[in-house]
Parts: sequence; structure tokens; C-alpha cells
Amino acid sequence: MSMRSAASNLSFRQLRAFVAVADETSMTRAATKLSLTPSALSMLIRSMEEDLGVRLFERTTRKLILTEAGERLLPVVRDVFQRLDEGIQSVLRSQQVRESTLTLATSPLMAASYVPKVMAGFRQLQPAVKIRLIDAPVESLPNLVRQGEVDLAICTANEDSVDLHAELLYVDRLMLVCHPDHPMAQRSEVRWQDLVNEPLILMHRGSGLRTLADRAFAKWTKTLTPAHEVSHVTTALSLVEAGEGVSVLPSYAIARAQPTLHNPNLLTIPIISPVVKRQIVALARSPEAISRTAEAFIQYFQKEHAPS
Repeated sequence: MSMRSAASNLSFRQLRAFVAVADETSMTRAATKLSLTPSALSMLIRSMEEDLGVRLFERTTRKLILTEAGERLLPVVRDVFQRLDEGIQSVLRSQQVRESTLTLATSPLMAASYVPKVMAGFRQLQPAVKIRLIDAPVESLPNLVRQGEVDLAICTANEDSVDLHAELLYVDRLMLVCHPDHPMAQRSEVRWQDLVNEPLILMHRGSGLRTLADRAFAKWTKTLTPAHEVSHVTTALSLVEAGEGVSVLPSYAIARAQPTLHNPNLLTIPIISPVVKRQIVALARSPEAISRTAEAFIQYFQKEHAPS
């Protein structure tokens, strides 16, 4: 009998019997484990040996020992079952994802510049998933998660959400945005104190970005008065483009919004002393509360859309 025909004649019952006997080294114990009679199990092993044309076990008075052929076959059979189990679990997870819904909440800034693109990419992979997006004030996002109104909130990690489970999506850095003709345009980096007397275009008070900027400027001035306070990144960039001042924005938002400008060649310059970074996270009530769909969305976000 050829190797191909021998393999095709084997059944999963024979393979499971083989693994059980190899693990237990006893026909009686293996039979109990598989809820079979010892004679039925013995017949399965004997038929498997006949199909393969080799002996798999040496029978002693006290236990069964794998032959050289059995030793070679055992890891192969274990790998078959592991791959089969992984494949079945993958199918089940995929089915659960396809038949579910996902409710997200995020800030107006991220809802206007970044999250929708992630949603669109995820929907291409899981077209049957129904996704609902809520744009809400930053300070309200943790409560939406606590109250069970959303599955995930995508926002900046802060002290208001320490009781919630946070999955890190990426780390972003605040950058200076200026016109190519601005005196700072040739610098490789700038300091916060260099910006104190500049006409600043900042996000409105109460936003997460404004809070970070105010903290960074606090060392240098107690009376920061921006030239403009805006609600949208595109507004800030348009004002910079028009020569109305400079802005401090996260790198992801700059990259996403620039293509909408007439002159998308605005310069971004790292700000130091200090370097201000934000952890963007997905908040959930607990690890157990993350559904298969939410888990798949988080993994997609991390893998495909985390800015470099």
C-alpha cells in the first residue's frame, strides 16, 4: 500500500486513539479517557497499524511503548489536531464577527479626521458588521463606556478612565505646524517657550489637545492668549495656511487633514522641552466585556492604521 492511500484510509477516531494511548501508555486508561471499551480501542489501534503497515506500539506486561515509527508519527498527528482546532476556532470567531454590531464613541476631532477611515477599512474586511459612531465631548467618553452605551471609546488615556480597561492603539506626538514662509520653517525642532509670543492657533478649551498644550506652556506663561481657538483640525490648518499663525496638533490629524487644503505643503516640526506624547486607547468596561467584533476592530486598528 502506498503512503498516500495509507494516509487517506486513516480516520480521526484512529488518530485520536493513537494519541490517547501514546499519552496514557495504557489501553485501559486511554479507553476510559475516550469513553471506549479497551477492546474497541485495541481494534482502532490494530486497524491503524494494519492501514499503515507498521507497528506503532511495543506491548510489554506493564505498558505500551511507542516504536520508532510511532515516535515519528506522534508529533505529526498532534500538529494535525492543533491546526484543526485552530481552524475551527477561527471559523467560529469569524462567524461571530460577521453577525454582530459595534458601537464606537470618540471625540469630534478624531471623528472628523481619523476614525471614519479606520471604520471604512474594517468594513471592507467585515462587510456584515454594523458599526455605529458617536462623536461626543472628550470628558463624556468614559461614562458612555461605564453606562454600556458603547462597546469602545477611542480617546486619549487619562486619569478619568483608570477604572476602565484600556487597549493601546498607538502613541502620537504633538507637533508645530507652520507656513513654509514662517521664520521657524527652517528649524529641525522648536521649544515650547519659543512659541509663547507667536500667534497661536489652538483647539478650544476643554479639549484633550488644549489641555496638553496648556500644561506644556504653563512653565513659560500663566496668561496664554491664543490668536484663534477652533474646534476642528481643518480650521486650524486653514488658518496656518492663510498666514494667521502657527498651530500645535497631533501628527496623525495633520497627515489626515492636509490633503483637503489648497496648499498641502505646510511644515511640521517636532516640539521639545518637553516632548509631549499621547496614548490613544480603546476603552472598554473590562477585558471580558470586549466582544469578538470589538477585539477584531482593535487588532485591525493596531495593525493597519497606527501612524508611524
